[in-house]
Amino acid sequence: MTVVAALVTLTGCGAETARPADAAYGVPIEINTPQGLRAKQTLDMLNSDWPIGPVGVGTLAAPDEVDAVTAKLDRIWWDRPFAVTDVQIGAAQATVAVRNSYGVDQEIELHTDDGGMVDELDVKLLPPKIEKWSDIDAEITKSGARYSYQFSKVSPDNTRCDVVAGTNTDLSLPLASIFKLYVLLAVADAVKAGTVKWTDPLTITKEAKAVGSAGLEELPPGSEVPVRTAAQQMISASDNMATDLLIKRLGPGAVERALVAAGHHDPASMTPFPTMHELFSVGWGQPDLREQWRRAVEQGSQQVRAQLLKQTNARPYEPDPKRTHTPASNYGAEWYGSAADICRVHLALQRAAVGEAAPVREILSAIPGIDVDRSKWYYIGAKGGNLPGDLTFSWYAVDHTGQAWVVSFQLNWPSYRSPTAAGWLLSIVHQAFDLVPV
Repeated sequence: MTVVAALVTLTGCGAETARPADAAYGVPIEINTPQGLRAKQTLDMLNSDWPIGPVGVGTLAAPDEVDAVTAKLDRIWWDRPFAVTDVQIGAAQATVAVRNSYGVDQEIELHTDDGGMVDELDVKLLPPKIEKWSDIDAEITKSGARYSYQFSKVSPDNTRCDVVAGTNTDLSLPLASIFKLYVLLAVADAVKAGTVKWTDPLTITKEAKAVGSAGLEELPPGSEVPVRTAAQQMISASDNMATDLLIKRLGPGAVERALVAAGHHDPASMTPFPTMHELFSVGWGQPDLREQWRRAVEQGSQQVRAQLLKQTNARPYEPDPKRTHTPASNYGAEWYGSAADICRVHLALQRAAVGEAAPVREILSAIPGIDVDRSKWYYIGAKGGNLPGDLTFSWYAVDHTGQAWVVSFQLNWPSYRSPTAAGWLLSIVHQAFDLVPV
């Protein structure tokens, strides 16, 4: 699942030398060997408030490995502090087991060369064991996230979700890019109504490219892509530009009607429906509109929200680099829905995928998003999302008996979480699929 491309990644800058931890953390690391010394230095850097950068890493790694080690450490640095749970020192190598700030266990393995510098470093996830449904709650609870998950058995006519397991299934939480399912449903409805064709061209603009593109990024402004390609990229690559191009082509009110048609519990909360440009501008753009948006949400004012969205369309989207790793959902700037909503929109899409809209099933299943036993699961439609502090996954899966199931997970933290969180959650989901009573 693609992390939102429009958010500018912060890189090491300024003073890049790691600041040693003020106090010991967890199991002590002996520094009487080069590999032990480097292991301790690695943890000091990860637990420092100074960003990871090539200058600091240059004091740790062999010259040829500086870029690779910088990338691996910067990827997890956001999850500090790390507690050391175990240390194994071997010949020219060290393995340090750590637990990050939201309870995910990892191993950092490093090797040193003849000069005592790190010439190889790997970070591995240590997946938790999921043997029963309650293990899911136990593991996610330890992470400190507000969360919801649901496994539902689908009625034969794709109209009802019967919950088999789940927690907080009616809690409205950030959807992140799962909201794009509603856009796809609006496209399907327009195709069946004859107001949109899969072959209709969409013109790429400079403004549309500003929100980021994961699948069409190389196309310059003025290029055209058909609706079918844009819809595929919106789902399989979570392409933000393609999403906005489709919303614009559908016209005002189309996605709001899809919310109603899919049975969203509170369509008014997302009316008017924000485009990627609009919500990114509110959440991470300049000027900062977060507080104004929060007040509008708390007051339930559609009018103020509409005014703020209109304001963002009067200027280009310019990300504020100081806020790109801070959640906007803390201010209500997100798309929202419950596990029950997610199940209903998946069912609505399957019902809509007939006639001219039949390609919807293929669009949803192009990237399954999870590695499961395909002899047990012969069809998997998927959509997930990831924004700072928000992590979501969903699937419409049909087992080998022909029974359909809908699975969803929504996690929300008050702080940014690195891509480690997605790998950790997928490790839980993968095992949870084995619990489904097929």
